[in-house]
Amino acid sequence: MSADEVTLTLPGDDAFHGVAHLVLGGLASRNDLTVETLEDLTLALDAVLERYGERSDEVTVLSRIDEDQAVIEIGPFPLGEAKSDLEREAGDALDTRRILLAVCDGVEVFERDGGDWVRLTKRVERATEAA
Repeated sequence: MSADEVTLTLPGDDAFHGVAHLVLGGLASRNDLTVETLEDLTLALDAVLERYGERSDEVTVLSRIDEDQAVIEIGPFPLGEAKSDLEREAGDALDTRRILLAVCDGVEVFERDGGDWVRLTKRVERATEAA
């Protein structure tokens, strides 16, 4: 099975987050992901967009589903903000970092195009495997 990838650029305003949900849902459906996997990916996407999305005029969401994992890259955000937030231990606080670590297998912040990007990875479970 080859990778299935969609790149979407949308305004940073939270009114457009639903478009990213639709695209992710379509990609998950085409790849027969379980509802639980889609819910985790959607929660992770929301956590990042709600925390950083409005800090940029435009946000790009790259969603890719490989044979064994889903990868979502979101950015660019102001340089240093996401990196400092997501790499800092928050103790018992329910912050973005804690949410992402609970629903994703990997969370990484990297620099591209002069800004911070967040890469989320999750092992995928397909509905046909779960049945």
